[in-house]
Amino acid sequence: MVAAPRRTRSPSISCTCFVAGALLENCSPNTPIPSCIRDLLHPPETSPGLWTLSESEEEAVIPGITSIYYNAANVAQLRDKSSRSLFFLEKDLFPGATCDLQFKRSIPKHADLLPRRVADALPFSSNKLPDVLALLSVDPNSKEAREMSATLERCERTANARETKHCATSIESMVDFAVSALATDYVSAVSTVANATAAAAMQRYVVEGFERMGGEELGVFCHAEPYAYVVFHCHAVGKGMMREYAVSLKGSDGSRVEAIAVCHLDTTSWNPQHVMLQVLQVKPESAEPVCHFLPSDHVLWTPRQQML
Repeated sequence: MVAAPRRTRSPSISCTCFVAGALLENCSPNTPIPSCIRDLLHPPETSPGLWTLSESEEEAVIPGITSIYYNAANVAQLRDKSSRSLFFLEKDLFPGATCDLQFKRSIPKHADLLPRRVADALPFSSNKLPDVLALLSVDPNSKEAREMSATLERCERTANARETKHCATSIESMVDFAVSALATDYVSAVSTVANATAAAAMQRYVVEGFERMGGEELGVFCHAEPYAYVVFHCHAVGKGMMREYAVSLKGSDGSRVEAIAVCHLDTTSWNPQHVMLQVLQVKPESAEPVCHFLPSDHVLWTPRQQML
């Protein structure tokens, strides 16, 4: 959980440490930082790791991109079993339910989430892309450059109905958006906790238990976008549009996953060809809530009560 400081002061000012990890520690010293954020932070004296894409892959499949409602599914998404396995209907969530899942990371382990001072010094817009590619020594004709261009296009696209969105290039930017969107200085950041076994291969899991996370309040969930460094695309959907669950899963090999699941209660404005609707065979006008487990490097932000 993260207790963000009062909005009269920027989180990066009220917390004195330069490193984003220390920023979160100081803001909330008694609560854990989600491992998916901690793993992306680096000391200020080190060079940031860049997100390099494999030229051998036909097309990058980033699990979080499936949660952008106006996108129609592409062939790669429909074929990717690990991403498809994360989708389910809310009525199918119950103790004893079984599902085949793989909690793959979308962010390479060497990539870093930049501190604001570094991120804000780099242009982040489509019309400045040639400058960015030159600054970061990325070949303009490479797959990486094409993915970066596509990410900027998604970030600059107008938000869907009853949604606000923001592409965060630093941890401070992500905290600022969550605080603003949730209209509270006190926010909680959670993510799916899965070990290397859960990420390595698909296996059968059984639902041992689950519980609702708060009420049907506004929530912000952030997923990574392919770029030269880590960028989180954050979405805040309207109040009463989502339900969130903490789900305890046990794998066939005995491994355990503490998963975060998000259920969308209104899909009327979604693209009918959205990958989740196609996989679950649901039409946008259906009243059936559609859900997905969050991959282990996605973050869910929700309000929490102020500590006395």
